[in-house]
Amino acid sequence: MKKLAALILVGLFLFVAPNVPAVSAEEVLYAKISSVNLGLGDKAVLGPYTFTFADVSPDFTTARISVSAGRESSPLILEEGKTVYYPSEQNPTFALSVVIWNIKNKPVVYLDIMSPLKLIDTVTLQEGKYYTLPSNFPRIKVKLTRSTNDYATFDVYFPYSSIPTTVRVSKGSGKGVNYKLSSEYYYQNYLYIKVTDSDSSSATFEVWLPKVASTDFKIIKSSQSGGSSGATAQNETLLVYNGLMYAGERLPLKVDDTTYYVKLISVVSTKASVEVYKGSAKVGTYFVNVGEVKPIPDTPLKVSIQKTEPQYSRATMLVYAPDGTQVTPILRPADIVAEIDAMPKEIMLGDSLVVVVSVENQGKGDAYDVAVAAPVPDNFELVSLTKSWTFKTFPAFTKMPALIYVLKPTKVGEFDIGKVTVTFYDDKSLETGQKKTVYSKSLTGIKVYNIPSIKVAAQAYNGTVWGEYVTAKAGEAVSVKFTLRASEGNPDYEFVRNATLILDMPDSISGEAVVPVGTVKAGETKTLQVKLNVLKESLSNVRATLVYLDPLGGKHRIELGNLVTINSIPPRVITKEVKVWPAPEELPTYVNKTLSELDDPTPLAEELANITAGYLPPESNPWKPLAIVFLLAAAVLGGVAYKYWDEAEKLREKLEKKKQRRPGGLPKKDEEEEKEEEQL
Repeated sequence: MKKLAALILVGLFLFVAPNVPAVSAEEVLYAKISSVNLGLGDKAVLGPYTFTFADVSPDFTTARISVSAGRESSPLILEEGKTVYYPSEQNPTFALSVVIWNIKNKPVVYLDIMSPLKLIDTVTLQEGKYYTLPSNFPRIKVKLTRSTNDYATFDVYFPYSSIPTTVRVSKGSGKGVNYKLSSEYYYQNYLYIKVTDSDSSSATFEVWLPKVASTDFKIIKSSQSGGSSGATAQNETLLVYNGLMYAGERLPLKVDDTTYYVKLISVVSTKASVEVYKGSAKVGTYFVNVGEVKPIPDTPLKVSIQKTEPQYSRATMLVYAPDGTQVTPILRPADIVAEIDAMPKEIMLGDSLVVVVSVENQGKGDAYDVAVAAPVPDNFELVSLTKSWTFKTFPAFTKMPALIYVLKPTKVGEFDIGKVTVTFYDDKSLETGQKKTVYSKSLTGIKVYNIPSIKVAAQAYNGTVWGEYVTAKAGEAVSVKFTLRASEGNPDYEFVRNATLILDMPDSISGEAVVPVGTVKAGETKTLQVKLNVLKESLSNVRATLVYLDPLGGKHRIELGNLVTINSIPPRVITKEVKVWPAPEELPTYVNKTLSELDDPTPLAEELANITAGYLPPESNPWKPLAIVFLLAAAVLGGVAYKYWDEAEKLREKLEKKKQRRPGGLPKKDEEEEKEEEQL
């Protein structure tokens, strides 16, 4: 595997004040007032609109809610689990849904009032500048605190608080911020900011508000529900706690000189069981439904369950108490668990090792200023951009997205990558100021392999000599020896498997075409020999290809080309006449001999004289050329005279021999001698 795949996922968590949380753009369709508690005849008033709980069905599954604006009133029938739109689904001003409870034969509804968002303005701000909503809306100011090419960060100032709510919005998406209506109710996602463009100094964003943007909200109790008709509910208590509670935990609240304890007993998906104590005396056990605000009898407390998480045995609880109540926070330890792993654990030298770090908070308490440091051991180099991550907050029972970094080995062998180190604070360590440190188990057993370079040589043997080129006759056998040499290295981690030589032979040669080699380790030499048969006369080249598997099973192929040549063509004798010229110093003798052997040497002698004349220095004596011709002629005549003299001598010697008589022989007749003379 060759990848470089360098992939890093960093989880980024953004948390804001608990009483005004931000929500993602994908969830925002409506602004919402959740779980408005109405008894029969009670009214919820939002700006010019009044919502009256008018009636309920005998089986407590359907409620009639009357919606009025001025003199007009419209009755709506709401079933549990269904949403009804007012005045129409095509053009809604509100979307309503209810949960109906029968408490001691008295009907109670928890009404969700939702108003669709609409675009109010499109704004471009420079960093550090403010935007204020138009005058017909609440005096909300938005400050651009930071802008990048990817996101923008805003501080939102509401008229009821000097502390801003910070929200970060990615470019192309949006987030909503809640507006506090009272101590009990919020207009959720009231202000929705969608960033359409941003750069390093400015951002352009859209401002959305609910169609009914009034923040004038109140509950009017009727005589049927035990309140005074037309009177505004008195906010006798304030929200003093908004957070998680786990089963078995007790929250201390000191009201004047009395200490109360709220203890979470158990949690299911729709409700929670709560015990309340006054000092050491138990006041009672109460079942609080999700969204319900329950007054605790004989105490100044109210308890509300906003969300339950049975899988963690916890609930998000709101506690209301008189102003000045002292709340002792619950200190929970974080339990950070880190793990490190690699994919895969066996790689080839030059490949990338993808290391995955996972960090999880398995404790009940949040962790803060979390720093994660991953190891980079010797014989590895860091390929990715980072090997450490930081997180400002790490909530309980949260698992970070996979933290990934990439290493590349520089040496073969088996290695230990090491441990992940995580440092952090939790609720308890913040009191002491001492950071906590935890380590993962060490990542071990990472194996790095390599392929040695392999050189292949071949020699052929024809029964007489070894060589890359040999001769043989058709019908004979030739032995071919292959030598494979692997380069030096670590034989345990540098080798090839299932090596095979595949021979490519012409039709003039036959023999084993596939030669198994097996495993070849670094520094090893292997010799193999095969027998090839010469089938016919030809000049035959034997080529080869080496195929093998690397240590991890990857296939490889090396074309070796022509290794040996076998010549089975017999030699042929070719006779060719080659003209040989005499050397310069031999020319005079050669010319003289040639002229003497000619019957008429004069033409050649004259031609030679003409040739040599051009190479002789010029002479002023006009007789000199004639003298040269005379000398040449004399030489020629001398040669002719010598020839005739030589022939005459030979004839004379022959005649004398004829006249001599052989000893003991008979004399020839006179007629025979005369005949011989005539022949001569």
